[in-house]
Amino acid sequence: EGAPTGWGGRMGDILMAGLREIQADYPVIGDVRGLGLMVAAEFVKPDGSPNPDAVKRVVASAFDDKTLLITCGTQDQGIRIVPPLIVNEEQINEFLGVFRKAVASA
Repeated sequence: EGAPTGWGGRMGDILMAGLREIQADYPVIGDVRGLGLMVAAEFVKPDGSPNPDAVKRVVASAFDDKTLLITCGTQDQGIRIVPPLIVNEEQINEFLGVFRKAVASA
């Protein structure tokens, strides 16, 4: 079926690109995946095993910056990112700044 088109697809592409840039800088993010504006980042230890402790630190740091994140995964090793469908590029970039800072604290 392919990737979503329209506003949600375009904003999802911007979100995914930003998350992949953060992943490239911080190997604690083992995977970024999703479709459109429903994406997830999976956190891993250096050996590739799930890292729920890093997730807890990222969620707490983002909360301190007034950003709510949802954990996911069988071991709470992931963070689900589901912005509203009306999100704009400026808001995504603001989120990515908060998320980068939170990941750096992990």
